[in-house]
Amino acid sequence: MADHQDQDIEDHDPAVGTREHAPIAAPPPGKPTTAWDAPSTRRALRWHTIRTVLALAAWIGGWFVLLDITQHTFHLASLVFIPYTVYAPYRLLMLLAGTLPGAFRMRRTLRGHPWRLIEGAEHGMSAHPAAASDKPWIAVPDPEAPDDPAARLPLLLVAEPRARWWLRRVRPGATPEQRAEIGVLWCCGDPRGDVVIAVSARPDGRSGTPRRLLFLQQRGALVASRRHAPPAAADPDTADRTRPALSHPPTARTMRGRMRRRALLLLIWPALLAVQIAEITLDEGHDKIGLVVIIAIAQLTGLPLHIGVLVSTRRMTRLLAAHPWRPVDCTIRSRGKTQLITVDGRDLTPSPWRVYVDVNVTRLWIAGDQDSRRMVSVPGGARPVSVAPTP
Repeated sequence: MADHQDQDIEDHDPAVGTREHAPIAAPPPGKPTTAWDAPSTRRALRWHTIRTVLALAAWIGGWFVLLDITQHTFHLASLVFIPYTVYAPYRLLMLLAGTLPGAFRMRRTLRGHPWRLIEGAEHGMSAHPAAASDKPWIAVPDPEAPDDPAARLPLLLVAEPRARWWLRRVRPGATPEQRAEIGVLWCCGDPRGDVVIAVSARPDGRSGTPRRLLFLQQRGALVASRRHAPPAAADPDTADRTRPALSHPPTARTMRGRMRRRALLLLIWPALLAVQIAEITLDEGHDKIGLVVIIAIAQLTGLPLHIGVLVSTRRMTRLLAAHPWRPVDCTIRSRGKTQLITVDGRDLTPSPWRVYVDVNVTRLWIAGDQDSRRMVSVPGGARPVSVAPTP
């Protein structure tokens, strides 16, 4: 009985919309139909907001509970408090600055646009040619060219806790069951502005109930001059083999930006050291010795990792300064969570960090020696990635 009810909702509720490439029924005269007119949408947003508020209360309440345990019950519990102290401020910032305000913006978007159901939307982990930044994406039809099947705009998935469910399903190592969950995408809004995406309560897309609501702000996310370019033709294949790769302006700009951002993070460590010195100097009763220990452990674990990232970035820069880009044919496939890039009959793996190259490309730019670590990029050299031979 539930199946018939769900089918009736999808077929007869104009607020839910119809699937892409299917005839779209004209709305009734009077007030335009929007996603907000469907009771299932209002319930989904209400539950989304309640979960956000409960999560905010839980993170704040958990901090006070652990602090009370540390001070009055078990002093060594501060060791358990360390990861929570480091991670809780990040989650609170994301909830207060992103998720909670996003719930109100989501409501405004749902009240102004209808749902569109899109089957088999393309997606990827590396940069889309129409995107202004290198982030995972899901492509949806361009509202300005609804009849053009090649006109697709990417919805960029930002790296925040609410998007983790989506990121696990667009990565190359996703299982068929995970991919089936996003087989029918619910989209509400303008891909060049504010967008709400969701999936059906049932993987086959027959349910009229959206779930996993995610709000995306797309302003400034697209490159208008390239928004309809196919992934394999994102940049011209004009590598200059007489000059080092780092002399190529897009490559130099990208590496300078990476080094600058990672170097600025070094300011964190003097700030933490200053807090330690202040606590030791001013805390006569040793009531806050646990805070000093927490900061010391954070420094011992985080500082070596930060130094490793800086050294790795510097090595990539030196490699690009010593070798030119050269265009090569490639085949990209996945093995579990690892991406394999076959170039000149050899398999290469992005390393040392888990990054992904666009699986749609058939040509890459590559720099470096054949038997050691090399750098690859989509044609144009703007997104260099370090790769190593697969053992």
